[in-house]
Amino acid sequence: MKKLVLGTAFAALSMAPAVAGPIAVTVGGYYNSMVYLVDSDATVDGDGNPADYRDDTLQEDAEIIFKGKGIADNGIEYGFQVQLEASTSNDQIDEHYIYVKGGFGQVILGAENSAAYLMQVSAPSFLGWKTFDNNFETWSEVAKYEKPLHDNYSADANKVTYMTPKVGGFQFGVSLTPSAENSGGAGAGTTMLLQKNNGKYEDVMSYGVSYGGDLGGAKVKLSYTYEEGERDNIDDSEYAIGAQLGFGNLTIGGHYFESDEPNDNDPDHSDNDWEIMHYGVAYKMGDTTLGFAIQNQEDAASSSSKNDTDILILGGSTKLMSGVKLTYSYEQVQSDNAQRGDSDFIGVGLLLKF
Repeated sequence: MKKLVLGTAFAALSMAPAVAGPIAVTVGGYYNSMVYLVDSDATVDGDGNPADYRDDTLQEDAEIIFKGKGIADNGIEYGFQVQLEASTSNDQIDEHYIYVKGGFGQVILGAENSAAYLMQVSAPSFLGWKTFDNNFETWSEVAKYEKPLHDNYSADANKVTYMTPKVGGFQFGVSLTPSAENSGGAGAGTTMLLQKNNGKYEDVMSYGVSYGGDLGGAKVKLSYTYEEGERDNIDDSEYAIGAQLGFGNLTIGGHYFESDEPNDNDPDHSDNDWEIMHYGVAYKMGDTTLGFAIQNQEDAASSSSKNDTDILILGGSTKLMSGVKLTYSYEQVQSDNAQRGDSDFIGVGLLLKF
């Protein structure tokens, strides 16, 4: 499979037609800010360290995104994307990649999320951010919280991805990540020189299959995604099954995510064995979308049963003008661990897309 993925990428890149015009570059991105009132019983943070939480906080998530695109005379599209964090971050530039796109599908080379991540179907969005991919330091600070996404093994490490064209609503994708040493998106091109068996994932394979279409008047989205990687000669894997149904202004959906990373015989690695359900409902009324989402997660590998967490999100967003949304939410985190306890967040903020 690794040779097939690499062969497909080389075949796409070897095409050398005359380009109709130069690569056109555009700049866009988003800026998402939330102000929260916090009421937390937690006396430890998500890692179990002593903590004493504030009763208010300002959280931000923002990126400047550079895109380039050119179309050759034969219709093949060549392009790139570079994502710059708009606030200080350890991965100041995370995703950055080039791509080739045509009737054969799409090949992506560089630091981008895997096919499993890109093709996963989950709960519908109703806030200014996706409930299954919350980048704010709220839930993760007060609970042993896990994102139910395929970003654990390869994340933004350099990889090659191939995604087929959609045929009858179906699409297949596969990614190969030789090394996750630079999972934050570093593009220093030294992956082949890095030492093996250094605690980082190697030879990560990611797969995804999705379907989108209409069924009995409803819009249907389905996905199955799987990712596996080797870390110090130990194989870990995770998979997810997702679905969405849309009925006019109403959308319901969610997914089940499970990881299999017990590493019981390896004292150098902590257990990471999650069983997570994330599901929700969104209803659109003109410029306003309201909804709720629930995440139930169980730390199945923990030696203690006191690490299960339930998250409830209620709220919505209202379009104020093109590219601007007002977000408002109530978020509750409940843990059966007495030290983590329960936490409540009441938030309001703005999402700007440009």
